[in-house]
Amino acid sequence: MKNINKIIFLSLLITPHLGISQEKEVPSLLQGVTLKNSETKKSPIPIETMFGNEKINYLSIVNFRLGENSRFGYFGVMTLSIPYQNNDGFNELVFSNAITYRLNNKLFVTSGLQYHFLKGIVPYSGIQFLSANPKWLFVISPSIAFLPNTSFQSVGIIEYKPKLSKKLRLYTRFQGVYNLNLENGLHERSLVYLRTGITLKRTSLGFGFNLDFYGLSKTKHQNLGIFIHRLF
Repeated sequence: MKNINKIIFLSLLITPHLGISQEKEVPSLLQGVTLKNSETKKSPIPIETMFGNEKINYLSIVNFRLGENSRFGYFGVMTLSIPYQNNDGFNELVFSNAITYRLNNKLFVTSGLQYHFLKGIVPYSGIQFLSANPKWLFVISPSIAFLPNTSFQSVGIIEYKPKLSKKLRLYTRFQGVYNLNLENGLHERSLVYLRTGITLKRTSLGFGFNLDFYGLSKTKHQNLGIFIHRLF
């Protein structure tokens, strides 16, 4: 119960700071800046919680430009993984904050700091390519972390959201991460997350499957459950 209370507390802590857009949006993991017609002064903030058979997974993303005509922006991601039982693993909190510079409509340079539950404060830099329309979203974001060791990480996301009716859409997402220690060439962390469900207005609901791999031995952890994804 203590672990479940932690995620409830963090959700309440974050919620009062959310800006609510008056635009009608199609829920997307990077909604707010990926589509030209959805750029607003207060971009929607996607928040997702998955209640799995082993743990709770939480995700929130803030993504906006620093000025109407500025090439600079802010990109922040918080992920949280809390097992129901303390002896089943760590409470995994990763909070990334980056300043982005737009090279063109699809390519960005990123640089910032990440708080990692095991590594502490991690400075990193990379690039981000994204392309989106109401039906598809493609994202690939390779980066280099400089502390506590030099490591390479690549993040890839694909969303497919076709219309099923006037009010409903299918919501599907593939999300993959691979992290490699460049100093010794060894695997540190990787994952594959899958989502499939239905979208009504600003809310998506469905089934999720998480597959996490840790360390040199690629120790595997699975989590299957129900997710809710909401634009605030």
